[in-house]
Amino acid sequence: MSGIASLFTVPLPLPVMVALVFVVAYLLVGIPLHFLAGAEARDIWGAWAGLFAGLIYIVVFIDFYPEAHDVTTHQTAVAQQAQEQ
Repeated sequence: MSGIASLFTVPLPLPVMVALVFVVAYLLVGIPLHFLAGAEARDIWGAWAGLFAGLIYIVVFIDFYPEAHDVTTHQTAVAQQAQEQ
């Protein structure tokens, strides 16, 4: 499972990735529904799909990469990189 999670981790801030996951899920669900059931279905089901996809991404990211959102660990890693240079 961590191998799959590593495929979806990109060196972007977590809020940016959650927004990207939301947009992709919204479009993947919303566009077909727009043609099948109309704009209202696109807005409702696309938004729900985006919200759930974003929440699932947050849970997976925090579960497999807890050090990525730990401020003290990040500051220590940045300081070590600065000392190496």
